[in-house]
Amino acid sequence: MKNQDVIKDLPNIPNGSIDLMIIDPPYQSGFTNYFNDFKEKLKPTGQILWFCQPTEMYDLPERPLQILIWKEPYSPKPIRKKYREFLDIIAWYAYGDYTFNKLLWNLMNSVFEDVVVREKRLHKWEKPETLMERLILVHSKEGDLIFDPFAGSGIIENVCKKLGRKYLGYEILPIKIE
Repeated sequence: MKNQDVIKDLPNIPNGSIDLMIIDPPYQSGFTNYFNDFKEKLKPTGQILWFCQPTEMYDLPERPLQILIWKEPYSPKPIRKKYREFLDIIAWYAYGDYTFNKLLWNLMNSVFEDVVVREKRLHKWEKPETLMERLILVHSKEGDLIFDPFAGSGIIENVCKKLGRKYLGYEILPIKIE
């Protein structure tokens, strides 16, 4: 994992080199403006799984192949003058003859309800390891290069090691690197 700003280093990543991108940027931060810069790094058969808030979907410059949903566990977060948003949109983009490995039929739902199971989260916005494992199993093969430009807790790196995938990750905040 590289401890640096992915946007500044993006020109150094070869075009056409990435099999699967799992992009989970800080929400409401304008990273959708870099969609095409990320996309050019994909192989012709590559895929992007882009996590965003429901209101950010309208900022994505391309229509996804499918919308997946991660339903977060409810929390007592205070809200004012709007409904609670306990879900993340996962915009799935797939190009060419992309990889799609079917799991057991009961695991092939477009709504995920996985939870982070540990005493203390590694990162404030950590995603469940089981969710990342299923997404990586379905959308990649052993030996594929998985790109994680906003690595946070490093969950995707751990899953890649476990599943025999290559990993390239970036995290700008040194405190997140372990």
